Amino acid sequence: MSTSLYIRTYILRFLQTLGRYCDLYLSTPLPRGPAFTRRIKSTVGDSPGEFELLFYTPPGYEKLGKEEKLPLLVNFHGGGYTIGNAADDARFITTIQRRTPCLAVSISYRLAPSHPFPIGITDCVTSLLYLWSHSTELSIDPSLTILTGFSAGGQFCYTSSYLLHSELSKSTSIQIPNPNPNPTPLPQNSKEKESQAPGKIVGICTFYAPTNWTLTRLERAQSNPLTQPLSSLPGLFFPLFETAYFHPYAPSSLDFSSPLLSPGLAPDELVREALPENLCLMTCEWDSLLVEGEVFRERLRGLGKRVEGYVVRGVPHGWDKWPSWWWGGGDRRRDEAYKFVGERVREFWGVG
Repeated sequence: MSTSLYIRTYILRFLQTLGRYCDLYLSTPLPRGPAFTRRIKSTVGDSPGEFELLFYTPPGYEKLGKEEKLPLLVNFHGGGYTIGNAADDARFITTIQRRTPCLAVSISYRLAPSHPFPIGITDCVTSLLYLWSHSTELSIDPSLTILTGFSAGGQFCYTSSYLLHSELSKSTSIQIPNPNPNPTPLPQNSKEKESQAPGKIVGICTFYAPTNWTLTRLERAQSNPLTQPLSSLPGLFFPLFETAYFHPYAPSSLDFSSPLLSPGLAPDELVREALPENLCLMTCEWDSLLVEGEVFRERLRGLGKRVEGYVVRGVPHGWDKWPSWWWGGGDRRRDEAYKFVGERVREFWGVG
């Protein structure tokens, strides 16, 4: 792996950190920050390591009685599998918690290029198993779990659901690729301990998630003419994410139609069994991922799922993460989209 890949990655992470600072600390109204964090060990796959969970609690969380249980929101941030931070979606989480008291946990899954495909996915599954197995301690109802995610994190909502279903049902339908030529298997007892934890995903809400990796960047851009101006951005950006995420593999060794890469192409049976009945898909009019997102929406409906959400007009991929401090007053379309999803989350939890 070339040194330049790491250098370009760190440059993008630095720029993204500046943007996050402007959004979270300079753009009013300011969102809430996490109440506490935990580091946990990976228990799925063959890539040992640790990663952090950020916990956002509602008012009065510390005073909950032993019998009081909150619904659980688990969030996966975006960033092309390579950049991004679990704190990126604090504004979205704040919107959700203002409508419905819940425990929200944002997952700081390990990033490429140091941790390529499929480590981010296995970390997401690990986090779900951990939270469910600690539900009593955390005062949550694991049967009321909703996944949310942005971009790559939105894809992880689907792919982690597929992998979780495979792990809990002990199915061999999904094989986990290993980027490490000399893997160190995880202790079997740690896998068994958390795989027994009960829980249920009752809803998934995603923003501009990639769902079909069999398409090239060019094919995606050509599918939506409104994205053509964006396709001229410097080659530093989009190809970097792909190179970082897939660098250990020879191009011919990956099946890009795999459910772990193209959740929109997963077999009907897996989609029916692994995904919840309630979903909400938010897509962007100026996004090269628009068409594949809308195709997946219609496929889910055809399989009998309830699918909410809409196309946000006049915005590109990731528009909601742009700091709004320089024009003041927030971002109307962002706020409307977050409120819409917040209402769907309430419905999926069965809150009147």
